[in-house]
Amino acid sequence: MDYDVNARHQSRNRRPCPPLPTYLEDTVSGEKHPSKKLRSNVVSQVQGRLHSEEDCSGNSTSLVSECRGKYSRTTKADVVVQPTTLAFFGLLWCKLLGEAKARMQLYVVMEVPFLRREMAIDGVCMEILVEMVIKYEDDGLELEAGFYPEHKRSMVTILFNDMQTFRSEIKKVTVHIVPFEYGLYPPETIDDNAKRIDFVKKKATQQLESAQYLCRDLDSLGRTSNFAHSALKKTCLAIYYCTSSKSLRQFAEFQESVPVKALALVAAIIRSILTTFKKHGVAKNETLCGDEIEEACNNIMRLIDQVWYDDYYGSKLNKML
Repeated sequence: MDYDVNARHQSRNRRPCPPLPTYLEDTVSGEKHPSKKLRSNVVSQVQGRLHSEEDCSGNSTSLVSECRGKYSRTTKADVVVQPTTLAFFGLLWCKLLGEAKARMQLYVVMEVPFLRREMAIDGVCMEILVEMVIKYEDDGLELEAGFYPEHKRSMVTILFNDMQTFRSEIKKVTVHIVPFEYGLYPPETIDDNAKRIDFVKKKATQQLESAQYLCRDLDSLGRTSNFAHSALKKTCLAIYYCTSSKSLRQFAEFQESVPVKALALVAAIIRSILTTFKKHGVAKNETLCGDEIEEACNNIMRLIDQVWYDDYYGSKLNKML
């Protein structure tokens, strides 16, 4: 059976067509195709309009605001910046809110990790905002007009939202540290997925028993090193002593040592993540439970108190912090 390659190609594509006479005329005359001429004419008209508007008003913002984005169905003029975002406020107000966020994070770590929205917005968030406004005024810094007190409710909402983001960041950092520091990765010799998950569950359970996840290996005297696990140290350094402008190392409470409440919060979150590995054998994107973390913090603070008032272990913990 004969096989016609040309016929096969044309059956899957389209048959060859002669060039349009218009293109042939352009080739001879050296002129562009009419569609290209039309496009260049449109461009020149737009440029002319731009120049004419600049001559009349001194700028071209009126035309720019009418232009639509490549994939947008709304004009730029239709985009409204909400007062619950930093983009709404002036530069000095943004700086003030940035400092207020850092103070809110300090409150979360040192006082109450989980606050209800109503209590936070009407309470500590508002207090910190007012304190910052007074501080800026005392320092002789003139904040941009038209934002306070008209939008102070939006400002405290920004602070509350950042508080939630901060807790999520703590968990995100901790989730990356925990598997490495507690050896939750099964050996390569285990191929079966069910067995790998079972390995992780047993390993996490072992760490949670008798609060082993808080302790390091025995010291030279054969005594326990309480709250000295490398996971605690690395998490505290990553969260509290980062290079962010909101880093808590700027506050006096963190410059000499890690406060015990800050240590307890990190330990409670590590415990929560280990509990997830114990249940599922893998990391889960679960929201931190405020009541669970608060209860764990209180229990860990009691353990810290027991260690702190012991002559040997208390001195050891104080040096470590």
